[in-house]
Amino acid sequence: MDVQKLFFEILKSKLPSNYRMADVVGDVLNVGSDSAYRRIRGEKELTLKELIALSQRFNISMDSITNYESNNILFKYTPLDLNDMDNYYAYMDDLSNLFEAIAKSMEKEIYFMAMDIPVAHFTPFLELTLFKIYTWFRSVNKLHITYDEFVSQLDILRLSAIYEKIGNAYNQIPSTEIWTKNTIEPTLRLLDYYSDLNCFEKKETLPHLCCQVLQLVDNIEKYTLREEKEYKGKSAFFRMYLSPVDIMNDFMITKRDGTNVTSIKLYTINGIFTSNEYFCSEVEKWMKDAMTKSLFLSGASARECFKFFQEIKNKVNNLLAKFEKLSDKTANVWYE
Repeated sequence: MDVQKLFFEILKSKLPSNYRMADVVGDVLNVGSDSAYRRIRGEKELTLKELIALSQRFNISMDSITNYESNNILFKYTPLDLNDMDNYYAYMDDLSNLFEAIAKSMEKEIYFMAMDIPVAHFTPFLELTLFKIYTWFRSVNKLHITYDEFVSQLDILRLSAIYEKIGNAYNQIPSTEIWTKNTIEPTLRLLDYYSDLNCFEKKETLPHLCCQVLQLVDNIEKYTLREEKEYKGKSAFFRMYLSPVDIMNDFMITKRDGTNVTSIKLYTINGIFTSNEYFCSEVEKWMKDAMTKSLFLSGASARECFKFFQEIKNKVNNLLAKFEKLSDKTANVWYE
């Protein structure tokens, strides 16, 4: 398909039905109706300046146009070198700004395909969120330090403010999440693993982290049963699905006033992002197909919902009992 023809087809799909495309194009480009029609029909090529102006006005991804009928897709990736934690602060600032921008949009929604618990659920629990950062730091860095030493180097006030912004924004965005019975497992395995490595100087830290996981699960159970989240008296719908098969990676689609962005998690925190319309559409279709094969927990009987969350809580409580038993015997002493 001709690129310019494709562009105007995408633009047309974004216009309200009562708008005439020639009028809109003419207004943006400051040309008459005849000139606008000539561009729409392909009789006159759009200049680069005109293409950029229309793309910005209607949130059309240039990537979706330039890579049409191509196997190439443009992704955004921000490298994170945790030897300098300013990189992490900047990354999380960007993420919080993204969530806040979505929350302020007229049309908004988020989809999660969750192999691991989505980050927004962690943010109300500072120590647990810092633990996730710590595990990533240890996985990509040769420095062997304890959790306590790592946390002591962080700007806690700055991170707390960022996490609060993410959590508050997320509670204002309608969201759909697809979990499996094993979505809780990555977090529990990390807690168990770093416990075996004696990476905690205080014996009460591990039980405390487990209690925060239980609070996190309680929050999600509440959202699922009510089918909504709440922020300052305003609610946003929340839908939870239980997939019968394991998910092999974490995917997120954000929908914001006609523009979709798909992210794929690479590691514990970082990911790659694209606004390619065809890729985003394919991922959304895949997610919706997965929903049809999954149990809709938000609409299921209270018994099914209770059973799912109780199984998760049992796993957490089993790990908590192990940690409490260890702390009764002796305080953890870290060693390399």
